[in-house]
Amino acid sequence: MNEQPKKKLSREEIANIEIGHTQVSAAQQWTLTLFFLLTIAVYPICQCFYRLPFAEWRNTGDIQKSIKSYESAIEESSLLRKWLLPPAQTMMTSLFRLGNEKVIVGKDGWLFFSGDYEYLINPGFLRPEVLVRREKKGVQPDPVKAVLDFARQLKERGIRLILLPVPGKPVICSEALNGGPAPRQNPSFAEFRRQVEAGGVTVLDLTEDFAAFRRTGCEPFLKTDTHWTPEGMLLAARRLSKEITGQERDPHPVRSVQVTHLGDTAAMLKLPDCERFFPAETVTVADYDARPRRDSEILLLGDSFANIYSAEAMQWGTDGGLAEALGSLTGRPVDAVIRNDSGAFATRQLLAGELKRGHDRLAGKKVVIWEFAIRELANGDWKILDMTPGAVVPAETSFLTLDAPKTVSATVLAVSAVPRPHAAPYKDHVVSLHLGDMEGNTQAVVYAVSMKDNVWTAAAKLRPGDTVRIRLEPWEARESEFGSWNRSEFDDEALLLAEPLFGDILSDK
Repeated sequence: MNEQPKKKLSREEIANIEIGHTQVSAAQQWTLTLFFLLTIAVYPICQCFYRLPFAEWRNTGDIQKSIKSYESAIEESSLLRKWLLPPAQTMMTSLFRLGNEKVIVGKDGWLFFSGDYEYLINPGFLRPEVLVRREKKGVQPDPVKAVLDFARQLKERGIRLILLPVPGKPVICSEALNGGPAPRQNPSFAEFRRQVEAGGVTVLDLTEDFAAFRRTGCEPFLKTDTHWTPEGMLLAARRLSKEITGQERDPHPVRSVQVTHLGDTAAMLKLPDCERFFPAETVTVADYDARPRRDSEILLLGDSFANIYSAEAMQWGTDGGLAEALGSLTGRPVDAVIRNDSGAFATRQLLAGELKRGHDRLAGKKVVIWEFAIRELANGDWKILDMTPGAVVPAETSFLTLDAPKTVSATVLAVSAVPRPHAAPYKDHVVSLHLGDMEGNTQAVVYAVSMKDNVWTAAAKLRPGDTVRIRLEPWEARESEFGSWNRSEFDDEALLLAEPLFGDILSDK
């Protein structure tokens, strides 16, 4: 009798048969189960002992922002991130010359901040769809509106506005990124300049000046830092001085010092041995005997570009910044409101706050210079701010004022946001504290150092309800030292009107 041919099984049928006959011993089952449970349990336990993420929750009043901040805190405090990121970044940099989400590694040791590169390659920042998309994120996206509104308010007081949008390194040094021609610009910059100049605002565009400067063999930018060289800064100061005085002058430094430092973009790579790949740079910084003065007719609003050679915390010098150089070139010290980062609104917000508190910082001014990193045009929050001078804080508001230092005990009523170490572009930070239950049942808005050299201080760990012993003194006494540091403020109008103090935390009670 002929045998029936065997039916050929499909791959699915074969797989079902093999899976159905897989044998796993009891010992193997227990071993695999325990290994799986240990794998998913050990890391969270280690993470809790390393740093409790739930301790970082801060209710900012906006639940979505609070959740996002909380998620960022968990990510930044990750033990796996601490273990794996440095060796992984070392491998990526050494083998493939790759950076990270913040830094792009260019040719010949050049480092670029990714925000500057995105400004250059993204669509025009004035395109309607771009403005609509950014507005949905809760910002005022149109720089033209903010500039023209600010210029209008200044003009009403007889003050001229000069804009100094500092081009980013990729705009001038694009050949170190991809070999493309330099300089390059965002497609909307020409239209931005046309509109604000049509509104009577002077725009000092340094793009061609810096490109020509490079062609002479001089570098306007530091290789491992976001910012300009002392020579690039001096070029900008000369342009400003000529625009204001109509004359070419030479600066008169009192001395020159050499400074060796590794730049901020190199630090953003978070390499354990960064100088192995990117050596520290040495520059010659001129010191000028022209420190800012409030009674000047010229007011400079600036960000970290203005700050880099004058703020000790940035480690590139102390008396050679844009304000000092401009004062030397014009022959008269300038007034300066300078804050690292957020050039689209931070310095204007500080100015508006002073005006509202009854301190008319614009009195006697003839020129306001507004310097900011050009990338702010595409990613900044261009808030419309009221520059109307106000009266002093109402008498019924029981905020403490001081003429001399005083030590008090207080209860923390509110704390502004504090960045995590290494998570912010700058390693120093000042927090705002709202304190109450002091002598005479008074309150105070106090600025305190919350982070220094990427290390949290006692002020960074305060929470509402904590009691502290704190040494207070007038903010004006410490503003020259800490006023240009990154600082977080309250959104509460009543707190913004209060005269701020400076505080050193002595102990928790």
